[in-house]
Amino acid sequence: MTDDSAGVLLVRASRALQDCEFRLRCIGGEDGCLEPLAEARRHCDEAERRSAPDDAETAATLAVLRAAAATFALWHCVDAEACCDFDDDDGTLLNGMCEEDAEGVSRPLAEQAVEAARAALHVDPGDALVPLYLGHALTWSGDREGAVHAYEEALRRDPWDSCARAALMHLDALPDGERTLPDGESWDEARFTKPRPELSHGRHGFVLLRLCSWVDNNNPDSGYFLFDSFAAARAFADEALTGDNFDFEDGDDEEEGAFLYVHRPGQPVAEYDLGSRVRIGSDGEPDRIDWPEVPDPVPLESPLPPGRPLRIGGRTCF
Repeated sequence: MTDDSAGVLLVRASRALQDCEFRLRCIGGEDGCLEPLAEARRHCDEAERRSAPDDAETAATLAVLRAAAATFALWHCVDAEACCDFDDDDGTLLNGMCEEDAEGVSRPLAEQAVEAARAALHVDPGDALVPLYLGHALTWSGDREGAVHAYEEALRRDPWDSCARAALMHLDALPDGERTLPDGESWDEARFTKPRPELSHGRHGFVLLRLCSWVDNNNPDSGYFLFDSFAAARAFADEALTGDNFDFEDGDDEEEGAFLYVHRPGQPVAEYDLGSRVRIGSDGEPDRIDWPEVPDPVPLESPLPPGRPLRIGGRTCF
């Protein structure tokens, strides 16, 4: 097991990577993403020093976090230096390293991203995150065959991941039969709006909190936060309700609102609309969430290891 100090460090590393991913996805190749990236790596190094030598779960989480960090470093370089797309909607440009990066700035980062992803590929066999990121790095590096295999593995693990499907289409490797979602609906029409299937994700129990924030006055974005217990998710939501970073009000955009999802291995996902449960105080401001209406599933079977990111519904969750 991970001791408390190592577990806290893993969670801090995960949250720092979440900040980095948000900046890359919503703001672009700004230098501001490098600071949380460096912070995440420092926390990973310290967590490794504090963990037991035979702690397989911590080693697995570290491998996944380092694969994400290496991918984000490459993402930043491709975006800022080569001015090319590298994202979780469509992937990136095949052989962009040779065609768009004349000075070879991205080469060592691409090699590191491939190495880190391959090192983490088998530590979490049910999740699509690592093979997806391996596919991105191999695509940029020009290894089409390797990228296709990686994206196919990501799609095998999560048939609903629109990015893996889009990347295969761009590589001209998406079979005709894969152009529909598992329920038969057209993927081209539903790729950005289709919800996850109802069955819980993977082999771990966890609570997923989706909260709306605003990139600017016109563009909402959902933050996805993972917790290994209902109590931890509830504490985070209570604090977020009275802060300035998140908006619990319902809206017309699919990114708006606040929702809590309970995942228990092999069981249907339990979904709760927190926005509808917000109670307003005498000052006209949100005062509390009516939690008695939300059952507390204690304990969660096989709780998610501290800091472990997951790929859920086409988004990387931390």
